[in-house]
Amino acid sequence: MSRFQKLQHQTRDVIHRGFDRHIRLAVTGLSGAGKTALITGILEQLLYANETQQLPYFKVRQQQRLNGCRLHTSSNWQVSRFDYEGSIDCLTGETSKWPQSTRDVSEIRVEIKYQPRRGLARRVLDTRRLTLDLIDYPGEWLLDLPLLQLSYDQWSRQQQRLLKAELRHKLASAWLDQVEATAKVASEEKAEQQLRDLAVGYRCFLRQCRERKLLILQPGRMVLPGELEGAPALEFFPWPLSEKIPEAWAKRLQEKYRYYQQSVIAPFYQKYFKHFNRQLVLVDVLQALQNGEHHFAELQLAINELMKSFSYGNNSLLKRLLSPVIDKVALVATKADNIAPQDHQKLTQLLQLMTQKQRQELQFDQIPHQVFSVAGIATSQIKKLNDGTKVLDGVNEHREFVRVGAPDVPERIPSSTDWQRGYVYPKFQPDFNLQDSPLPHIRLDQLLEYVLGDKLK
Repeated sequence: MSRFQKLQHQTRDVIHRGFDRHIRLAVTGLSGAGKTALITGILEQLLYANETQQLPYFKVRQQQRLNGCRLHTSSNWQVSRFDYEGSIDCLTGETSKWPQSTRDVSEIRVEIKYQPRRGLARRVLDTRRLTLDLIDYPGEWLLDLPLLQLSYDQWSRQQQRLLKAELRHKLASAWLDQVEATAKVASEEKAEQQLRDLAVGYRCFLRQCRERKLLILQPGRMVLPGELEGAPALEFFPWPLSEKIPEAWAKRLQEKYRYYQQSVIAPFYQKYFKHFNRQLVLVDVLQALQNGEHHFAELQLAINELMKSFSYGNNSLLKRLLSPVIDKVALVATKADNIAPQDHQKLTQLLQLMTQKQRQELQFDQIPHQVFSVAGIATSQIKKLNDGTKVLDGVNEHREFVRVGAPDVPERIPSSTDWQRGYVYPKFQPDFNLQDSPLPHIRLDQLLEYVLGDKLK
């Protein structure tokens, strides 16, 4: 290669880098919301985009401007790679199953190569690249973020209100008795051991709450400790009684709480949440409906508390240089394959009502946002019987074919009468093989267009 040709290549590389775009997309949601399935589904659709007709609303594909997508090495070598291949193996293996839920922070990078159709880039380049980083977080850890804004006393009062609910109070009864009995013999000499024992009891209570599908579990590391398993940082709990905290305990509990805020939550927030600029907030509305009124109210509270923790604002160049913030949000009701297509709009409307207050805040701050109902991996098929009845066909947890009547979704937040009637939704299992790729989805093309479309013009 001549010196002139080398210079041409170098110049082209510099120009390409100058026009390259980058999105860090955080996939957030509480435990069980379907984050792993959704990320896997997004990767499936991108990697196979030019091999399928499943993306009618993804404009770069429909306009035949998409050269292709490929997985790329992430720039963050300290974070585990999202196991896309392992997820596909689970979904398409000899015995298909759902991938394991999120247990730690993970990340994966996709490079999207396309032909620009607007602006200076179209005149200078034949192709352009968008780098997409998808970041996944354990739902249990996300709910610690609101604690950064609360003192120990404020958090304790919040937890006291939650403990008044019938189900929580019943689950906490043994621990509350333990706190009351131990408080009577509180002493400076035995304080560390006494608080350690009560923290163990509180952790057992939180795990019982998790088994009963309750969502507000703080501190989240007590449920999913990760590297903090057995660490003194977790030897605290909210004060649950109306009586004053014994003097021998008060200072220690407040110190442990502040340490958890400053040394566990704050670094986690700084490391993972200050550097993404777009966000998906995943919500399993159907599971909350099925679990009943208390669970539904707790999900609504948890989602709104979670959204308060993120920094929203216009992603101007100045703000990006100083402190990147989120400039586009998608609120996503997941598992839409468990209901009939005619009820998808009801599911969307219900999530709109659940997040009304926080959406008003987004609107006030002029943050683009939209609500979707999707299935990252669709496991059912809608059928219409001869009598006009609509049913869903799928496979249950026993690997048996099942046909169920398409269940109803309320158009508004249910009333007391509605809750008495109850809601039941099927839980279909994956039943795929490798030849099925790209795996079926519901409305991921619309979600991709909303999140990425403005960067692919």
